[in-house]
Amino acid sequence: MLYYENPYLKSVEVEVKEKKGNKCLLLDTILYPGGGGQPADEGIAICNGKEYPIKHVGSLWHEIDGECECNKIKIILNWEKRYLLMRSHTAEHTFFRLLENKGAKMGKIALGEVSSIIFQGDVSIEDILDAEEKTRKLIREGRKVTTFWIEKKDIPNYPELRIKIERIKEEKIRVVKIEGHDLSACKGVHVSNLSEIGDFAVLHFRTGNKKEVKFVIGETAMSYHYKASQEMRKLLWYRNLDMEKIENYIENLENENNKMRKALIDANKDAKFHVEKCGEIDLYYLFLLYADRKIIQRKALDIANHNKAIVVYGIGENNIACVAYNSSYPWARDEYMRLLNKMNGRGGGKGNFVSGSVENAKTFVEELKKIICEKALQLRGDENGYS
Repeated sequence: MLYYENPYLKSVEVEVKEKKGNKCLLLDTILYPGGGGQPADEGIAICNGKEYPIKHVGSLWHEIDGECECNKIKIILNWEKRYLLMRSHTAEHTFFRLLENKGAKMGKIALGEVSSIIFQGDVSIEDILDAEEKTRKLIREGRKVTTFWIEKKDIPNYPELRIKIERIKEEKIRVVKIEGHDLSACKGVHVSNLSEIGDFAVLHFRTGNKKEVKFVIGETAMSYHYKASQEMRKLLWYRNLDMEKIENYIENLENENNKMRKALIDANKDAKFHVEKCGEIDLYYLFLLYADRKIIQRKALDIANHNKAIVVYGIGENNIACVAYNSSYPWARDEYMRLLNKMNGRGGGKGNFVSGSVENAKTFVEELKKIICEKALQLRGDENGYS
């Protein structure tokens, strides 16, 4: 395939061997069909002087968005996107080999302007930063990247080969080699030298059982490192701190914040719900910035279960909004869910209690309180609550 033989080829004229509807079987192609976390290439087909979007759908069959009756077509590759993916894919190989040496096990990758690697293993923040630093060093060194094919039976001859053998169906395996660093089975398209990546930066590291790293390359990575450095220095200088003291400074802030948060939660344990009459219903409502969620929930359910009441409340810290209602008023759940969907929230619940996360809990509580009161008055008869 031309995308393997010359991954830097930006355009080509190729013969059409067969045609079925808007699909053409081509003699060869520069369009990578996608796979291994690398998205399919985008391109333009020129046929009878007209341009049509074209994509490789596998086995040299291409889908053309338009009528094309040519025996030969010219394909122009979306080079900017392809080159970004080539560089990002090679950066992923470089970086993840370092993580794998620390015990990481690959899950899946998704390459793009911001690329993602999901993996498992006992890898720390320090490990991520160390792997980032070493990846940047290898890029500066300009290690060569080459590819070659081996037979499946020859895998034992390459003990350093990174491969998921259970995913290999073909007898021939394509191997990508980063000089003195990595050997990986891979179908993706890569650059020929690490220096082409430009730079590398980890934007985010999600911890937990399934870990995730998000990274960028090139100018975007350079800009990120510069901005991160600027922001860190401003933080240090504004507060008259040395670099060695920043971690203790933040830890102290977190401790003080936790103390204040706990004090506010303790103070709100005895918070009273406001109440107003809406028709025959007692509508209880409350909004607190900080609260013990379980205590407030118990209070709300106790009120709803022992009174002809609907209870609406919100907690600002996590933007949680809830409703508890007497079983006589099941429509309160419907009104809650309708508003939740309208305000792009998420949630649900069992029995006569519903909870959800919203963008602004205070606004949600105010809106839901108004909706429920209006509904209660309509059911009662008139705005005064008399039939």
